[in-house]
Amino acid sequence: MATKKASKKKSVKAPAKKATAKKAPAKKKAVKKKSAPKATNIERLTAAGVILQENLADHDHAVINKLSTSEVDTLIKLRKKMGDAPLATAASSRPNFPV
Repeated sequence: MATKKASKKKSVKAPAKKATAKKAPAKKKAVKKKSAPKATNIERLTAAGVILQENLADHDHAVINKLSTSEVDTLIKLRKKMGDAPLATAASSRPNFPV
């Protein structure tokens, strides 16, 4: 007869798990809404009553459309502070405004 060997089972422990940093949940990308076409500087200044579009020459259009957004905003704010002025007068076709 075969002798029974005492079989000792080695308990093998799994290696300790390394602490892993939990990933932050992925941020969802904001879905851009289709916006209306951006108004030109001429359109914004005309709507605010700063200038008359009919009185502008082609070179005036080019210069005004090169203005930055903040510059146009400043011109609109100045017009509001100065109050309304007649845009078309017999004396001048330009408003009393530093444009």
